[in-house]
Amino acid sequence: MSQPATPGPEVDVQEDLYRCITTPAWWVPEENRPSSAAFKQPDFSTDMVSIARTPTYTLSRFPPGCGLVLFNYGDAKAIGFLARREMDPAHPENLAHANVYNRMPSGSKRKTMAQMLVEKIVEKNTIVMVPNFPASGS
Repeated sequence: MSQPATPGPEVDVQEDLYRCITTPAWWVPEENRPSSAAFKQPDFSTDMVSIARTPTYTLSRFPPGCGLVLFNYGDAKAIGFLARREMDPAHPENLAHANVYNRMPSGSKRKTMAQMLVEKIVEKNTIVMVPNFPASGS
């Protein structure tokens, strides 16, 4: 994903965001939690809960078996993330879309921020849907 030419407006700090867990690498089944890998990219897609309203709205664009977690943007912003309401080029009809930017320049610092966000998700128990990925080799 690349940053748009003109950044969108910042998401309200009270907004909750859905992050779809789309790959087994983004889930730690032994601990029933997302991996920091789901949040360590320089930017990643989310849906604003106030517009998406239901997990089904967000999950409808992804293959069956994906999971879903929720986090509060204010919590993420306090860690150093920045969320902007911006169009998803792959799904322009999705009015709930927001990009979240990890503003740390290095991979190790981005991973630390991602780990802090996972800790918040676990602490607040905001796992909406546990992923059910097909077993490897299936």
